Amino acid sequence: MTKPWYAQVFRMLSLLFLFTCFAAVEVVCAQNDNSDEPITIDADSSEFDYGADKLIFRGLRLDQGTLGIQADIAEAARLDFNEGTWTFSGNVVVESETATLYCDSARFTVADHQLTEAELTGTPARFEQFIKESGKVNSGEAEQITYYLDKNILRLSNDARFSDGTNEITSDLITYNLQEKHLSADSGNTGPVKILIEPPDKESDTKEAP
Repeated sequence: MTKPWYAQVFRMLSLLFLFTCFAAVEVVCAQNDNSDEPITIDADSSEFDYGADKLIFRGLRLDQGTLGIQADIAEAARLDFNEGTWTFSGNVVVESETATLYCDSARFTVADHQLTEAELTGTPARFEQFIKESGKVNSGEAEQITYYLDKNILRLSNDARFSDGTNEITSDLITYNLQEKHLSADSGNTGPVKILIEPPDKESDTKEAP
């Protein structure tokens, strides 16, 4: 059976990666009918592991629209972004229009030329969201954070914590909508939801008083 054209292209790209040494790599994946934005990859180097049948990028920066991902290492089985997964490890930073996330490793699901969902793990994995209206930062951390990019929702699980800069919530599971700034917390195996409410800063109140 004749291999599909994209498999032949993939093989050609693999050979190019194997026999050519790059000081820097820049790959731009063209849009298809289902894509909103092109995906751009910049990396210090790349290689193809024939034994594991995967592409490996080092010192990578990936961008699609307002989403940016950087990591020490990125691995994928294919480069066409039609479907599959990408794994990032080492100093992973995920920047979106609404938040910045930090973790040890992240596994992104790809569908129809879009990054749709991510599983972030760390000790802990964490996020920060600057609130323009108040000038404060909402932040959270957990052993695992699931990021639903299409819904702009974070799901923090296992030793989850959320802070609005003043008050703090801890729980086994916290779900946070980045766009609507709506939070829900559920109790789990580690116990009930706990809320820490800090008292007003009396010194600040005194200084602000006329």
